[in-house]
Amino acid sequence: MSQNIQVNCLDDYLVAGVEFVGRVTKNGRLVDHRTKNSISLSDEQKEMFFMSISLYESMQRDFDASLGPVKYTITEREDCRIVSIPDGQDIIVLMMKGSFASTIKKIKEAINYMKSSK
Repeated sequence: MSQNIQVNCLDDYLVAGVEFVGRVTKNGRLVDHRTKNSISLSDEQKEMFFMSISLYESMQRDFDASLGPVKYTITEREDCRIVSIPDGQDIIVLMMKGSFASTIKKIKEAINYMKSSK
């Protein structure tokens, strides 16, 4: 299992505006999640969705030496925003509605706090 942020801390990411938070492995597996509202995708669609996020993040690492590492990625859809934040080999995935700029800042602060308190 990952040696990053412990999965029981995911509750801390359900701040205002965040509907779903999950930890996805480098292989695209959702290993833990917390939710206010369920994701309206079938199990097969969820599996493909998280695998695609993992693949995208993996491909982005190829450019870290030239462009620097990815801090976070935002995908804005009509009904929600999806934020993926690399966390070591894992990815924290958040789904949110409404304004998200201040929410991302709070989540990054929570991640940095958890890392510094180890």
